[in-house]
Amino acid sequence: MNCDLTRRLGNKILEEGGSGYGVSDLADIQGLPFPGLFYGVTIMLALSPEIVSGIGDGPTRDYHDEYVRVNGELARIGSETVRFLEGAGFRAVLLGPTTEKFDESTLSVPFPHKTAAVRAGVGWIGRSDLLVSEEFGPAFRMCTVLTDAPLAPGNPSTESRCGPCRACVEACPAKAPTGREWSAGTHRDELVDIFACYRQTRHFSREMGWSHSICGICIQACPWTKKYISSRSCP
Repeated sequence: MNCDLTRRLGNKILEEGGSGYGVSDLADIQGLPFPGLFYGVTIMLALSPEIVSGIGDGPTRDYHDEYVRVNGELARIGSETVRFLEGAGFRAVLLGPTTEKFDESTLSVPFPHKTAAVRAGVGWIGRSDLLVSEEFGPAFRMCTVLTDAPLAPGNPSTESRCGPCRACVEACPAKAPTGREWSAGTHRDELVDIFACYRQTRHFSREMGWSHSICGICIQACPWTKKYISSRSCP
């Protein structure tokens, strides 16, 4: 593995405006979308703490606009990351931020960003099936770059750090989270009724006239998010 390349890659991501990053070894995963690209680079971009704190009982126009802005920035940073790796002589492909393009029968995508992120150790899966990081809670978006560059991977997350907390479970208007605590190998459907979650996001989006299916209530409710918001507040 190339620790110097990994360090320079991380610096590039942060210089481009990323909030954090991680590297994962995906060699043992079956059905990767791009054969031979066995390393994943997770790029994180935090959501505005002021905007997230205003979500309350449902998504706001500010949150919608922030969601769109962050997705656009992630796509740009991801593209710059691909160019950096290609310039170093390696193959790389960007899997952009999650959009409305998914399998409607399963509400899933071929390769979830969370798969790479958990293996990179940048966070764990919370009770609402969102990735939770120690620094931002679930108040961030992410994209993934797959590459054959021999990067130095992080230590995978295998256990939840949510403890007994059920804030996201109790806040969800769709009652989608089952309340089960995640550990490595737990399937999405054991944690959340993803169809109930999606119906709720579509309801909010139809009410507001938005194309994106968003909610954000469980993001704002998370104590790790509140810690992030507090850390960015003026004394």
